[in-house]
Amino acid sequence: MIHGCHEEQDIRKMGGLKKWMPVTFATYAVGMMALSGVPIFFSGFWSKDEILHAAHDWEISSGPFYLGVFGALLTAFYMTRQVCYVFFGKNRSEPAATHAHNPAHPHNGGTVHATVPHESPGVMTVPLVILAVFAVLLGFIGTPAWPWFQNYLTGERAASGLGELLKPGVVFTLSVSIVIVALGIGLGWMLYGRKPIERADEPDALERSRPNSFILRDIFVLFRNKFYVDEIYEATVIRFNAMWARFCDLLDFWVWNGLVMIVSYTVLGFSWVNRAVDEFVVNLGFDGGCGGIRGGGRLLSRLQNGQVQSYLRIIGVALAALVLLLLWGCQAS
Repeated sequence: MIHGCHEEQDIRKMGGLKKWMPVTFATYAVGMMALSGVPIFFSGFWSKDEILHAAHDWEISSGPFYLGVFGALLTAFYMTRQVCYVFFGKNRSEPAATHAHNPAHPHNGGTVHATVPHESPGVMTVPLVILAVFAVLLGFIGTPAWPWFQNYLTGERAASGLGELLKPGVVFTLSVSIVIVALGIGLGWMLYGRKPIERADEPDALERSRPNSFILRDIFVLFRNKFYVDEIYEATVIRFNAMWARFCDLLDFWVWNGLVMIVSYTVLGFSWVNRAVDEFVVNLGFDGGCGGIRGGGRLLSRLQNGQVQSYLRIIGVALAALVLLLLWGCQAS
């Protein structure tokens, strides 16, 4: 329904959807009757009666039985109210603005028209049909007349047959359930089905029926504001989340980011010191000494090139120098 009503989620702004969404209406009606516990043909009737029957036979207290009966009454009532709001009456959707072939804001010169609901595609409606069929058929495998599912779960074979439905306790529970369902659906139809609301902002039928009751008026104000859940959520969870986000932002900026910056600048400083030592100590000292030794070795390698002629020249030059030195020494003496 939300998809077919263009993402609208307020049932007060729907209405008349059975005209545009027949498949959804049919499957929803089956689900409504199953959930409300309409007798005999719907699985919800048998599952609800099983709960009421077990609560009725509970020897400790009868309180759960009466709570279950009251819950069944409310379920039938509010499901009828919902079906009347959504599928009956006229459509109460708000107008939307379009411009040319493209939806746009009214400020762009769009024309106003009613938002027309549409049926959902098969990918949505086919599962709904399957669920509706199961809501009608699967309940029979859990009835007292055929407790197949219970036997499967417990592993014990319980008594079966139509006679199980005529036991006094079962008859009493079925009768109470039928009366409760008829009362809930009847009240819902009387208040909301006979005269569906015309406008989305129209007060609820129960609210209109007791206009001078301050207690009911306050209760409907509470209902209309959805128990103030959004306001409470905004004042608590959202505000706490915003405060925590700001705290995390400050922590990230001043603490974690500060530590990262300190470490990064420390590493950068060490890298500058290492570069200075490498360039002005290692390169000028050790590398320079190594360069001198390498140059000396290169010079000596030229003298020891393995050529005999070069060696003879050097020896000749050395002998000449030695002779000159000796002659100079003898003359000086």
